[in-house]
Amino acid sequence: MTMGTAKKFMFGTDFREGGRRATTEADIASARAEGFSAGQEQGRREAESQFNALVGKLVRSADKLVADEQKRLAEIEGQAAQVAIVTAQGLARAALAQQPLAALERAVRECLGHARLAPHLVVRVNETAVEPVESMLAGLAREMGFAGRLVVLGQPDIAIGDGRIEWADGGFVVDGARLEQLVEQAVASLFGPHQLGGTERRSS
Repeated sequence: MTMGTAKKFMFGTDFREGGRRATTEADIASARAEGFSAGQEQGRREAESQFNALVGKLVRSADKLVADEQKRLAEIEGQAAQVAIVTAQGLARAALAQQPLAALERAVRECLGHARLAPHLVVRVNETAVEPVESMLAGLAREMGFAGRLVVLGQPDIAIGDGRIEWADGGFVVDGARLEQLVEQAVASLFGPHQLGGTERRSS
């Protein structure tokens, strides 16, 4: 039986080639994995940054829309306040034109209820309204059973429809200009403070 020729073992033979190749492939695979993971993390951070920027932009846009809407509503409320005041003034003036002594008559009726036993009642009105007020007071005195003396005095500084009612223990003032101020205050309490200077006041 023939035996093949044995190869002589040489101590200089390099057995590390396969090991180096395996190590290099493992390093490449690890580097690829690390690169992929780093890329994912960077992508996640960029996406998160873009998302946060978008959310911030949406919030700012929403805040601006809310502010614009509040401003628009405030303007509408201001206009509504103006309309309410002008309407109230218009109705008051129309009522005054139709029945210039109506408010004064109601006031006198109320005062006679409190001063039924007073010795006298003085009513100060515009000087052009003395005669109709005297006639009105005579009818009210009979209706309410007032037996005291009725005095009507005309004054040029009192607006038509206004008047001052005086008796021994008290008095009452009918003031259309003051009524307009009360209307403005009532509207302002409903709508909030607004610039109401555009409305005209009735001169006394």
